[in-house]
Formats: sequence, C-alpha cells, structure tokens
Amino acid sequence: MARREFTRNQKEQIVERARNAEGMVACERCGMFLKKGAWEIDHIIPEALRPEADRKAKITIAEGQLLGKECCHRGADGKTNKDVSQIARAKRQYNKANGIKAQKQPIRSPGFPATEKSAKRQPKPSLPPRQLYRTIDPQEGRR
Repeated sequence: MARREFTRNQKEQIVERARNAEGMVACERCGMFLKKGAWEIDHIIPEALRPEADRKAKITIAEGQLLGKECCHRGADGKTNKDVSQIARAKRQYNKANGIKAQKQPIRSPGFPATEKSAKRQPKPSLPPRQLYRTIDPQEGRR
C-alpha cells in the first residue's frame, strides 16, 4: 500500500494550528519559532509502522505535525532517524515471527593467509604480442 500524503488544504490547516497570535510559526514538538520554509509536515506515527487497516482510512490533520527541519525533524537526533531505526526493527521482528530469513551477506574479512599450495602456483605464461598491422607485399599491390 502506498504512503498516505497530506493534501495542500490539510498542510495549510496544520501550519495554522502551529501559528501563534503574532503570526509566528512554532515547532509543535519543541516550541522553537521557525523562519518561513524552515519546517516540514510529518506523520506523528510513521506510515510504515501503522497497521494495514489504518492505512486504508483517509488521513486527517490529527495524524500530522509541523516540525522544524533543524531542531526536531532532520539531523542526528531528529525524528526521521529515529523512525528509520524503529521501522527497521519492526521489519526484523515481523520477519523473525513469520520465519522469513534475511539474505546471507558475504563474509567481510581480509581473506585467508597464504598457504604452501597457493605459494607453489606459478603464473600462467603470457601470450606473445599480437601484430597490429600486417605488412603488404609490394608485388601483391593494393586491393
């Protein structure tokens, strides 16, 4: 199922909800006042963590929040990074509960130490150089 997005009208309503009496827009999580365009509207509960039945219903403005890009949404400690780790954990738990195994990853190691057998191997002899141009016999003439 596709991710549900807020309509333009819903986004406007969420911005108005975050606006104070002086007309300043504040982050709904930390309360920091934000410059124009320094915010994003995000789902309170990530769409990937919602049950399938919830995703079939229409989205409402109660499911969204206005977050500052710098203070609460992006960055190392932002909501997006936390959401990504929660979604990955939920997928691992779901797969484990349903017996779905993860793909085998290649071994990441420096390799095996050289042995006597590999030391005895001789490199293959190289081929003689190929002639790039053939010589034309003057008696043959041009074709």
